[in-house]
Amino acid sequence: MDIHKPKAWRNWREFLKEYGIIVIGVLTALAAQQAAESLNHREMVDRGEAALRDNFARFVQYKAEIDLEAPCMAARAAEVRAILDGAGKTRRLGSVGTIPQPYPLPWQIDTWEAMVAAGVAPYLPQAKTVLYSRIAMSGVDLYNVATSEWADWGALSSLSGASRPFSEAEEAKARDTLARAVEQAGRMQFIAQHTVDRIKLTHLLHSKAFDAAVARGRNPSRTVAMCDPIAVADN
Repeated sequence: MDIHKPKAWRNWREFLKEYGIIVIGVLTALAAQQAAESLNHREMVDRGEAALRDNFARFVQYKAEIDLEAPCMAARAAEVRAILDGAGKTRRLGSVGTIPQPYPLPWQIDTWEAMVAAGVAPYLPQAKTVLYSRIAMSGVDLYNVATSEWADWGALSSLSGASRPFSEAEEAKARDTLARAVEQAGRMQFIAQHTVDRIKLTHLLHSKAFDAAVARGRNPSRTVAMCDPIAVADN
């Protein structure tokens, strides 16, 4: 079996020639590998931002939904306050109908957490990483506030039922719960609006997609329960 043996270099020119071929080959291979990795990273970023785009659109829709619900919630809060005022004078709660409840919305920007877990964040410009992170953190903050609001309106639903005695302690607790629910609604509006403003800065949603999300929020497929008045009968 013949074994090919490399020829001995006769001079420096031949050495440099073969050395150059080897170096160029290595550099070409490295460049091809880097190009493939760069393309893969770009595809990862594109897929992640496509998912973020959908998540951001839902967030904008939810903001429009709570905007629609806000005046109804204020009206229901005023009705509950009037019920408590009347019960406070007579120490008796009249017959109260169903207390409407706010609709629970999933405010979290889960897709950003998925992008971070998948290792996509390092391939984004730093400014984008910071902006996306702040939006995601606002989503968590908003969900936490909303959870407390839902719990307080749930507690206020205990006012529903037949006429019954109503103590000062019960009145004080209900008033505190109502005040907290109203304060949380204001915080939700504040956080949601600032988050929507940041979403606009990402430019992931073009104007038509943004307007379409707002339109879906203003015309929800569900019934807005908070817009149903509370039925009250004095007994």
